[in-house]
Amino acid sequence: MTSPSIWSFQENFDFRHDVGPDSPFHHALESHRGEYSRQKMLTAFHLDRQGQLRPGAQAKQFEAVLFGGHVGCGKSTELRDYARLFRQSYTVHHLELTKTLDIHNLRFSDLLMALANALVRTFQDENLSIRPDAIFITPVVNWFDTRILKQERFKDIEGEIKTEVKAEGGIPFLASLLATITGKVRAGASYREELRREIRDGFLQLLQHFNALIAHTNAVLARQGRGPLLFIIDGTDKLSKDDSETFFTADVNQLGQIQTNLVVCAPISVLLESGTTGQRFTRVQLPMVKVFEADETPRQAEEDALIQLVLKRMPLAYFDDKDTVRYLVRHSGGHVRDLLRLVRAAFSRMDGDTLTREVAALAVRDVASEYQRLVRQSDWPDLVRIDHSKGDEKDRTDDRLRLLYDLVLLEYNSYWWRSHPLVRTLAAYQKAAKAAQAAAATPAALPPTTTAA
Repeated sequence: MTSPSIWSFQENFDFRHDVGPDSPFHHALESHRGEYSRQKMLTAFHLDRQGQLRPGAQAKQFEAVLFGGHVGCGKSTELRDYARLFRQSYTVHHLELTKTLDIHNLRFSDLLMALANALVRTFQDENLSIRPDAIFITPVVNWFDTRILKQERFKDIEGEIKTEVKAEGGIPFLASLLATITGKVRAGASYREELRREIRDGFLQLLQHFNALIAHTNAVLARQGRGPLLFIIDGTDKLSKDDSETFFTADVNQLGQIQTNLVVCAPISVLLESGTTGQRFTRVQLPMVKVFEADETPRQAEEDALIQLVLKRMPLAYFDDKDTVRYLVRHSGGHVRDLLRLVRAAFSRMDGDTLTREVAALAVRDVASEYQRLVRQSDWPDLVRIDHSKGDEKDRTDDRLRLLYDLVLLEYNSYWWRSHPLVRTLAAYQKAAKAAQAAAATPAALPPTTTAA
């Protein structure tokens, strides 16, 4: 039987593919992230490691957790595992915003509509059979009727809702309305900003109705022996740096006023910044896979775990040597997405049917060059300083938060930083490192001598 071509494995390294607990590519990395533990997240919701409520504990009604880490470090995969655990004690909605909203132009009003849409889906779920009282639905529908549907500039929204759905009213009408509004925002309708403004300006009144509906839903779920609502919001870590700062500073207070359980994904720079976020949210950070200690000693167990992650996607027989896989792992710095990027880059450099060390070296050079433009001239000496400190340099300057956001600087165990191994291969870094070494080797100037009288 002929072996498959190496090219049949190329798409296995597309990091845009969802990897959940049931994926053949899933490889548990929790124990390889240093001192990270799922217990902090689970404890926030009164759960044990199996997802069961702890003895004597009740399910939370409105806990808010900010789940952060480097973009591409495995947060989405980890959240899918959390969702699986949460579902044993909560009614979970996992919102992957990249699939429903424009993540490159996201505002809080868009997220609010997505949450409302998810809540309505709870009523439509045949397995739950929830029929909310009209007294809780009518105020929400009336709000949209007054603020949106009666506005001439938004008249086409109601026109796109089917006549029979309008006639039925209630949940079917609200579901169709929310879907239409979300679609208009995502598609970039000419009045998108006006629509957002209308929702923002009427937020407090809508919030009152929304929270009442959530409380009613939780009461109905409880009577059915089911857990309260819990929303997992994934994708907000992919906001641009400017949008991220707006969302997690200006809008975070509004988000914290929604009286429900929330787990919100965030970039690492948000978790490290001081501000109102920490007052509203419990913070849980997912660190990088710890492939080396702060003193640069390699950790073989962690390297081996990432090697297995690669080999689940392509057998070892297609590499010239296991050390070639290890070479790619070490240059990834324990960053899962960059590891996949390195293998994909290697495919673009291959002519034969084997991924060799020479090809891997070309891939490292190619991906490293993408980091070159993210580093300012003034950053190079600071990166060297951080690396030489072996974890002791922790001042959170704006420039360092920027470098963390851009993955130029990586954080491990929530305690120490190190420049990305790919960045270390760049000539500018090596030049700065030599300059620092030379400066350290230069004897301090001697004090001037005095001549006796």
